[in-house]
Amino acid sequence: MIEKMVMTGAMCVVAQGSSVQLLIAILVMQFYMLLVLKTAPYEADSEDWSAFIACVALTLTTIGGFALFTDDPTQRTYESTVLTIILIGINAVCFTLDILIVIVFDCGAYERCTGGNGDGDDAKPSKASNNSKVLPITMGENSKVVLPITMGDKNQTDAALLTWE
Repeated sequence: MIEKMVMTGAMCVVAQGSSVQLLIAILVMQFYMLLVLKTAPYEADSEDWSAFIACVALTLTTIGGFALFTDDPTQRTYESTVLTIILIGINAVCFTLDILIVIVFDCGAYERCTGGNGDGDDAKPSKASNNSKVLPITMGENSKVVLPITMGDKNQTDAALLTWE
C-alpha cells in the first residue's frame, strides 16, 4: 500500500516532467520488487510469483519509458518503434505468465498432470499450514500442564486424548 501511495502521490510532486522523476520511480519499484521477492508476503507461492512478475514488468516498462524520455529527438539513440514493441511484449508476457500460473497452479492442473492427489504429500506445505496442537497432560493430582505437540501419529494423539481427565 505504501508503494502505491509513493508511486501515485509522491511522484506527482518530485521534479515534475523531468527524468529524475522516472529515475526515482524506478528505484522505488526496484526496492518494492526486491521486498516482494525476499519476503514472499502471500500465502501461496503462485501468488508470490505473480506479484514478482508484475513488479518486474512494471520496472522494465518504466525503464523503457526512461529511455524514451531521455532520448534526444533530433538524434535518436533508441528506435521508438522497436522500443514500443519491446514494451508491449514485456506486458504481454507478464499477462500470459500470470494467466498460466492461475491455470496451472491455482486451478490444480499441475497436480492432475503429475498425479498428485492434492493431500500435500508431494508438494511443499503452504505458509498457513500449522501442525502444532495443544495437548493438556496431567502431571499429578489436580495439576494440569499444557504442552504443545506435533500432530504426527493419529493413534498416538487419540490415545493421549482418551487418557486425559
